[in-house]
Amino acid sequence: MRLHGAFVLAVSLAVSVIAVTSAHSTPGSATAVADPGAFTAVSPVRVMDTRSGFGATGPVGPAGTVTLDLSTRVPASTTAVVLNVTGTAPTTDTFVTVFPSGVSRPTTSNLNLVAGETRPNLVTVAIGADRKVVLYNHNGSVHLIADLSGYYATDQAAATGRFTAYYAVRVMDTRKGFGFRPPGPVGPDGVETIDLSNQVPDSATAVTLNVTGTEATTGTFVTAWPAGTPRPTTSNLNLTAGATVPNQVVVALGADRKISLYNKNGNAHLVVDISGFYTPDYGALFTPVVPKRVLDTRNGGGAVGPGDSIYVDLATSVPANTAGVVMNLTGTQGTAGTHITGWAPSEPRPQTSNLNLAPGQTAANLTTTGIGDHALVALNNYAGSVHLIADLAGYFSLPPTQCTADCVYAWGNNEYGALGTGTYQAFTATPGHVYGLSDVVATSANGDTGYALRADGTVWAWGANWTGELGNGWTGSKSVVPVPVVGLDNVVAIDGTVALTSSGTVWAWGRVPHYGSWDVPGYVPLTDVTAIAAGNGVAYALKSDGTVWSWGSNGFGSLGNGAAPDFHTNQPVQVSGLTGVRKIAAGFYGALALKDDGTVWSWGDNRQGQLGQGTVGGDGCYNLPPTAPNCFANVPGQVLNLTGVTAIGADSAHSFAVLADGTAWGWGNPYLGGLGNGQECYCPTGTPVRVTGLTGAREIDGNEHGGYALDADGRIWAWGNNIRAALGPVDTPEVPNSNVPLRLREPIGVTAIAGGLGGGYALVP
Repeated sequence: MRLHGAFVLAVSLAVSVIAVTSAHSTPGSATAVADPGAFTAVSPVRVMDTRSGFGATGPVGPAGTVTLDLSTRVPASTTAVVLNVTGTAPTTDTFVTVFPSGVSRPTTSNLNLVAGETRPNLVTVAIGADRKVVLYNHNGSVHLIADLSGYYATDQAAATGRFTAYYAVRVMDTRKGFGFRPPGPVGPDGVETIDLSNQVPDSATAVTLNVTGTEATTGTFVTAWPAGTPRPTTSNLNLTAGATVPNQVVVALGADRKISLYNKNGNAHLVVDISGFYTPDYGALFTPVVPKRVLDTRNGGGAVGPGDSIYVDLATSVPANTAGVVMNLTGTQGTAGTHITGWAPSEPRPQTSNLNLAPGQTAANLTTTGIGDHALVALNNYAGSVHLIADLAGYFSLPPTQCTADCVYAWGNNEYGALGTGTYQAFTATPGHVYGLSDVVATSANGDTGYALRADGTVWAWGANWTGELGNGWTGSKSVVPVPVVGLDNVVAIDGTVALTSSGTVWAWGRVPHYGSWDVPGYVPLTDVTAIAAGNGVAYALKSDGTVWSWGSNGFGSLGNGAAPDFHTNQPVQVSGLTGVRKIAAGFYGALALKDDGTVWSWGDNRQGQLGQGTVGGDGCYNLPPTAPNCFANVPGQVLNLTGVTAIGADSAHSFAVLADGTAWGWGNPYLGGLGNGQECYCPTGTPVRVTGLTGAREIDGNEHGGYALDADGRIWAWGNNIRAALGPVDTPEVPNSNVPLRLREPIGVTAIAGGLGGGYALVP
């Protein structure tokens, strides 16, 4: 079990500085209009233009409606459509509401206009049984234009898109330049192409983007479309000179995972943020709802101040298996020019925006985000004070699945989707099935990311993906459900981001060095390998001759070859002096080796006494480079007082071993009861101590602030910190932590365990 402790601390700090000013939700669940559906992108096509009488004749008057018939455009199984709705030439300030035919008009809005303005807004809206939608104008008269860019349908055989919510990231900003393009606006009839091959997997079919235009020198429009295809005669964004206007865009990807943007007139800067993608092989389905107001700070809580954030509580509006939501976000009565950012609050606030507002402006933009702990979506206001309104249009949820044999169960910390169960719960003590997986033969973890090896030799991953840990061809954000690690087959063993094939070859991805892109597996030049282990940017391989090899970072001597700690290599090197090894296990910066004679040898980080060689590093060990003695060992040494060892495990603060007599032993730091030896103090020990009262153990692993052991009866025992339910469903009443092992009530009949970052995984036949 390997952990990324330093990164987790940075994330916690980023979240803690957000000021929560108020929270608001409307009681009562949102009313689903149809069953969940998958997405199909279409080449953008104009389906209504009241200026030309196409779809409707003449402007829409005060309190007037126009019905858009899409029965010839979308199949009978369609549940919702994605339309770019543009209002132009309004005679007075007004708002427009789009809703399914056959239902009462909701008290929500999609588009806000001032007299004479031309402004678009993307609309995701349920479709009536007759495949029609209704557009309502509140005041004066206005011309309405609608462009169809895709639809959701229950007939998933023809669909190409299930949604994965993305930690929003900026992929283009012409003000600063991007890729190899220098800074500079897009000129008249100019086209810019964005390569998203590092942001989305190869199987992605479409993306959700927020496109913002700013500093236009004249009135213009912007069109987004799949690169390599003819530009459609539609628009996504309308700009007046000097204005800053955003609009969400859902657009199909070109064959090379690129999209193009066209600017019609003058010069304009374009800013693009990606917030999700669609794939045919995994992800969530969309359920449209009758539009429901879920936030209105005018009715309680007050305006959102400068730098402050507010949480939209959706617990009563969406089911527990929700992975993302679509909301129309409106800002009004702002006292300064500002921008609003929406995101899942279990993640750090992204450096992106969803809505841009001038002082006093009322404007809306569709917002698609993941959903955070406790079904929350966070909204941050950059400057001044502003009132915010959010209307829920639908949610992305996971279709039900069952596992009947060889299942992985997970419990504990669910930060970044580490449980893989698809729920937005922050943590749970109740073990649940890792979503959609069966026929699993091995499971593993690396920090906030989990892994499963299936009987067919494929590998699946879920959780955090900041450095390509998922191996699915993209980086950033997370996946709350398993995705395939691409390009791997005939795998016989996994450990974190390293896989071993039946031919004895090794493949790695993420932070572990290898030959190839870091977000997909690449070859490691090793042969005749029988076991593997992965640490933090370093990995290990055991060969059939009993020697151990390492590659990657040498932080705290983790390579074990005698090199200085600042050494780094992509080429495997032999760990010094080790022969006759039959098992290996990795910690954060170091490893354990179990030899044929039943002894354990260790090397690497010793700041918490993890080496078990009778020493503990001092305070100076946290200097770079370390200045205190005993901070690390860059060659293996024998762990004291242990013989007859049959199993080993480690994390960033502890090492563990099981003896042939079924007793378990640990060394390192008993902080929060992490050694399970009856102590609970920050008092590291470099000498193995017995895990209290545990007998019949056969497997063991750490989970950052504690550990897990599997006994001969297929039952799991847990000890250490329980702040995020890492102890699972223990037999005793819930405790904040335990310095002795407690037995889990479930699952039973377990054959293998793995520890994650404050949680665990169990394999049950």
